[in-house]
Amino acid sequence: MEAKKYIGKLTDDAVMSCSRLPALMGLSGFSSPNDELRKSLNAVGLKAGVDTPAFYSEAASWGNEMEGLILRRLAGRLEVKCKLEVTERVEHPTLPLQGSLDGILFGEGQRVHHDPSRGIYVVGADSIVLDGNGVAEAKLTSAMPSDEPAPYRGPLQVQGLMMCTGWKWAAIATLFRGTEMRIYLIAPDAAVQEKIAADVIDFQNRIDLFKKDGVTDWYPAMTSNDAASTWRVGEDDLPPVTIEGENAEVARELIETKNAIKSLERLADTLQAQIMELLGNHTSALVKHKDAVIAEIKWGMTPARKEYVVQARPASRAKTLRIKELAHG
Repeated sequence: MEAKKYIGKLTDDAVMSCSRLPALMGLSGFSSPNDELRKSLNAVGLKAGVDTPAFYSEAASWGNEMEGLILRRLAGRLEVKCKLEVTERVEHPTLPLQGSLDGILFGEGQRVHHDPSRGIYVVGADSIVLDGNGVAEAKLTSAMPSDEPAPYRGPLQVQGLMMCTGWKWAAIATLFRGTEMRIYLIAPDAAVQEKIAADVIDFQNRIDLFKKDGVTDWYPAMTSNDAASTWRVGEDDLPPVTIEGENAEVARELIETKNAIKSLERLADTLQAQIMELLGNHTSALVKHKDAVIAEIKWGMTPARKEYVVQARPASRAKTLRIKELAHG
């Protein structure tokens, strides 16, 4: 089994790739569908000379360093051969979907059973047949071990890779906290792959619309941060938007929610002041109810801070809305 060499990026950012599927499907804590759309639209722009800054992640760098070792341990535990150096990307025969393989496992029809004592977890079944080539995916994380991998930590990615290759099984080897490796064996899931296909087609339609008309059809914002990143510039010369109908109910609910938060914050401050008065110069207290201690309260000191000059920064879109009530309705 040859040593793993880091090949570098094989996929084209202008096309959806399997590693980006969790974000596209709204299941990533690090990226949103709009982030992925912007990434691909920027890649389309790159062909016209628009530059985008490189992004460095130390965690991803360590993942690349450890990939070969993780894959070798994966192959050894499954007792199969493994190709570690894959220099060509895989592409779906009909969908605009591509991916890169960490490695290729070579099954010979052996059946592997769910066996946590050996760190082998067959997802959704008691066993799986290693029928022919299999997708090998290596992951490195500081998270605690789990019996099933999070959707963004391999499962959606390998479903996409199985769609691209037509292979019937995949193995995700995850090294948790540098001390425990778990192997997740996964078979194709028709429902998941159908959802992937629909989302990939929709994604490509948005890219094609931009290429054709220069129009960006953004996804609904998942969070206020996502909205601020999507519509990055506010233009003061544009007329006010009229919000009515069902959307007016959303705005009214937002106003009521913010008012409720302010009311609760005032109540919390009043209650906190009463407790602070009870502590005086003491730094801690025990809350006793019915002869049982139900809570510990601490009132410490904030650390001293030296004077410093705040660095300049460019303007950016605010992450919250300012609301002025004009009438009650």
